[in-house]
Amino acid sequence: MRVRVLAHIEACRPDTIFYAGTVGLTGAILTDPGAPPGSLVLAWLVPTLAWIASLYGGDYFDRELDALTKPHRPVPSGRIRAVTARNAMVGLIAVSAALAVLTNPLTVLLAVPAAVFGIAYASRLKGRGLWGNVSRGLPTALTVLFGSMTVQPLFAPELLPLALMFWVHDSGSNLLGALCDRDGDRDGGYSTYPVRYGDDATVRALVRFYVGWLVLALLWPVAFGDTVDEGLYYGVLLVPAVLGGVSLASVVRSSRPIPRAVGLRAHEIVVVERIVLGCFLIAAAGRPGLALAVGVPSLAFTVIARRVMRGRYEPRR
Repeated sequence: MRVRVLAHIEACRPDTIFYAGTVGLTGAILTDPGAPPGSLVLAWLVPTLAWIASLYGGDYFDRELDALTKPHRPVPSGRIRAVTARNAMVGLIAVSAALAVLTNPLTVLLAVPAAVFGIAYASRLKGRGLWGNVSRGLPTALTVLFGSMTVQPLFAPELLPLALMFWVHDSGSNLLGALCDRDGDRDGGYSTYPVRYGDDATVRALVRFYVGWLVLALLWPVAFGDTVDEGLYYGVLLVPAVLGGVSLASVVRSSRPIPRAVGLRAHEIVVVERIVLGCFLIAAAGRPGLALAVGVPSLAFTVIARRVMRGRYEPRR
């Protein structure tokens, strides 16, 4: 039992699960800074459950590749059966969808494409070059809009540029993860963007994604300045901007081919950076106390979990 419980904890990646909920909260708070606690809980919980479902889905659909390149992971090691990972994915999708519909029936318009693209990424699109990375970023964009719809019938249209910003950001984050897995994906026959086009082209794409999300973030208050405290917004935005820049610089300056250890360190920075990115808008919308209450423990658990588990789940060689 202990082995199974630890295997499921490992499969849930406690170093990554807090980000999606912060994005859902962002959508809710930007729509209604005085949103009731129940709506805020659902804005955090539903995306978190969906994120965990996607992790189980990734373990299920990647089980053959992982058996070749990462046999220590829960499914190929036998600590979690493949059918169990599949059932966990289906069950969590069902629970998160039910909660979403109970919150606002119209959220099914977001839940269905999020689930479709999440499963399509894990089962088919991951090995289709940049299409896979872009498809993996879409659910985060939809999470912003879902958060908005937990407090009103339809999402606030002014959040669409921010949703695009998160989409661009997470597409780049996923591409960086693909760079880390380049050698294993090549051995497993996955034609990811780094496998297909090489490190230099991947770095150029990462630069474009970074510039893209940052420009969108910088321009958003110009059009919707009455939504947030602009001074606080730009002040706190500096933190994820710098962290993202440090992560990017490490792969830009690296030798070629980029060592896996360098890519993993860069990705570790992004994992911390996106927690800040997911929380700073909550503070700028007038809820700094909530931003700290969510962001500080999320960062703490993320950093601790990464220290404890990352070496087990993503060895550097």
